[in-house]
Amino acid sequence: MSKRKFLAMVGAFMAAASCVNAQDSLETFRTLAAGTGIYQTNDAASKPIFGVRPIFGHSLVAAAIGVPFSTPFTNSVLTNEVLAMQIDCESTSASLVVFDKTTSNNIATIATSTSFDVVQQQNNDSHAFPNSERFVAQFAINPQNNLLGGYLTVAGRLQLNPTNGCPRAIRVQVDRLDHLFADTGSANLDDPDDRNILRAGVAHAVGVVSVVFDDGMTNKVLLPLEELSIRRQLQ
Repeated sequence: MSKRKFLAMVGAFMAAASCVNAQDSLETFRTLAAGTGIYQTNDAASKPIFGVRPIFGHSLVAAAIGVPFSTPFTNSVLTNEVLAMQIDCESTSASLVVFDKTTSNNIATIATSTSFDVVQQQNNDSHAFPNSERFVAQFAINPQNNLLGGYLTVAGRLQLNPTNGCPRAIRVQVDRLDHLFADTGSANLDDPDDRNILRAGVAHAVGVVSVVFDDGMTNKVLLPLEELSIRRQLQ
């Protein structure tokens, strides 16, 4: 075998291994979202007024899979199909997905990051990797069913495993910087296990989502502050 052919084979093998490793490095975490959306509506005299309604993680899931937007989180569909964040170990990209607990698969992608920037902290010099990071990421909403588009800017903190650098869920308290940056991870009825919390991180989102409400009307909903609690690992 010539040297050129041998190098080509080595290169192909390394590229294939890189793709496999990248796929294997994806981690999926149960994620709760809670906030208040503001949209345009009119009063009885047809003057513009603010419309206000709560926007939860299950609201985004409902829109993505095509069930009515106001379907309660106790509905059997939404107890099996939940909001999750999928992130790679290198902290270069992330997605908000619909995770089906019955099949342990992601069945829809709500939003995909278009940028993901981090600063990291390593508390122990003997560890191979940092143990935490703070990030700011921009996400594009993927249009599907009753979710028609939009964008999110998400900022927050992730806990990292110092042995491999991947995000991990551990028992951790909200710290001083979390409070300063409005990353409080408040209680959320979407998760019945709210008292026994393992967190991979806390975050908040600001953005706009276009959705179809139950009356069939399309509304552009502003999200001035959406709290995110990134919790136990699902996959």
